[in-house]
Amino acid sequence: MKITLRTLLLLVALLPLMTWGQDTNYMNDPMARAIMDTYASMLRENPQDYATYLNRAKEYYRYGDYTRAVDDLNEAIKYYPREDISNLSQAYTIRGLIYQMQGDDMKAIADFNEALQLDPTSRFSLIGRADLLREMGDYAHAKEDYQLLLRRDSRSQEAYLGLGVIAFKENNMGMCHEYMEKAEKANSTNVEFYLTRATIYEEMGEWRKAADDYVTAMTLGDNHRSVAGINALSAIAYKPVVDALTVAVETADERGFYYFIRGTIHMNNRHYSASIQDWNTIVENNLLHFHSVYYNRGFCYMRLGQFDYALEDISAAIMMKGDQMSYYLTRSKLHRVMGDYEQAEADILIASTFDMTHEGVLTQRAMLATERGEYEAALNYYNEAVLCSADDASLYLLRGDIHALMKDDESAVRNYEMMINIPEEVPVYTSYRGFAMARLGRMTDAEQWMESVIASIKGVPSPDDYYNAACLYTHTGNKTKAYYYLEEALKAGYGDYFNLYFEYDMPVSLAPLRGEADFRELVRSYSDGF
Repeated sequence: MKITLRTLLLLVALLPLMTWGQDTNYMNDPMARAIMDTYASMLRENPQDYATYLNRAKEYYRYGDYTRAVDDLNEAIKYYPREDISNLSQAYTIRGLIYQMQGDDMKAIADFNEALQLDPTSRFSLIGRADLLREMGDYAHAKEDYQLLLRRDSRSQEAYLGLGVIAFKENNMGMCHEYMEKAEKANSTNVEFYLTRATIYEEMGEWRKAADDYVTAMTLGDNHRSVAGINALSAIAYKPVVDALTVAVETADERGFYYFIRGTIHMNNRHYSASIQDWNTIVENNLLHFHSVYYNRGFCYMRLGQFDYALEDISAAIMMKGDQMSYYLTRSKLHRVMGDYEQAEADILIASTFDMTHEGVLTQRAMLATERGEYEAALNYYNEAVLCSADDASLYLLRGDIHALMKDDESAVRNYEMMINIPEEVPVYTSYRGFAMARLGRMTDAEQWMESVIASIKGVPSPDDYYNAACLYTHTGNKTKAYYYLEEALKAGYGDYFNLYFEYDMPVSLAPLRGEADFRELVRSYSDGF
């Protein structure tokens, strides 16, 4: 489904009752069912009741039932009197927006054209057509529509924003910034504007400006798309994002919210000590009383190897909110690492009551069975996990390793070769092909694969990228390259002490290096990161 932020704005204006992301099984809602039954009754009495078709189409759209929405719009358009240009034009516009969302650009353009032929003054129809023409790369005609909007309304934010996007696409950065400034002045409280401009700044590589726009969108009340956007941005621009959130923490009224977001950004980028500081501030100042604050702090303690603190916080989170499967899975792993297999098993059993076929449940059970030497049971769990999550390449690697532990080399090789034979257009780490190659003794091929993965990364590799490379070279026995990439990861701020010293569930760890003095000294030299 294709939809732009501007399209969302148009639909919000045209369909003010719309509830985004609502369950399409709306007939389970008594109120919705009553409304739809009323419309159905009215249409049985008058099958040509065009106004009811239009109103019901809006309801269908509200609940995400686009097929029925289009069907009703078709009927409305068929029966509406041609002289009722306003409602008829609106029907074409809404149908055009739906077609645009569905990626049927030609039908969408035809509907926008029809809407404008009926009512040339329709602002929404003109915006819809201009934005779609811009998306299609027809900049000349899009500019004509935006300029027409400006002639009718010299403060049209939609027009300035659209022209700014086109200027950016045409590499005219001066005009781009000029249009963006005019768009902001036209309406400085429009969330959609800041979200759109943030994506443009991202494409420009102006990370701090993008982060500032996401923060502004948050302050204006958008706590979903803006958070998702800034979190994604942090993966490539961690410091600018943290800097923008720090300003918000220091100046905003809802400090707890921004501490939470910044703590999450720290955590997601493996800066666990910094993350803990934010969770501590929230708890000590009673800014928020969420179970996730305690879980997140516990998770960070776990990644720093401070297991007692981790266990205390994660248990507190479970006491506050006992219906979170992920909490039990994390505590189970924590118990297992601490050697308490009985408690680890107890937590897995509770997690399984939520979803016994969940990949996390099955793999945790397999890993616990492996540690106990119960290889047949572990193999059965991995077999079930593969059936439920056939696209997860790591499961084949884990299953192959269990076969190897069981001295079933033929089955182990079959799993590794299965991974290698899966087509891979662009080398990505999560295919684990190089690790399968290393298991088969194809060390040169494995290392070439890893270098291809690094080369395919756009921009500067992340700390995780360097860590992954270090793991691969550890398993090919190339210690020189393993230590090189490990140091690059640590230089770049890799702060996952658990992965460095304790992780052994995944067969892609640094375990073969941990006993070496050089390894311990290298990690110690970057201890500030922990």
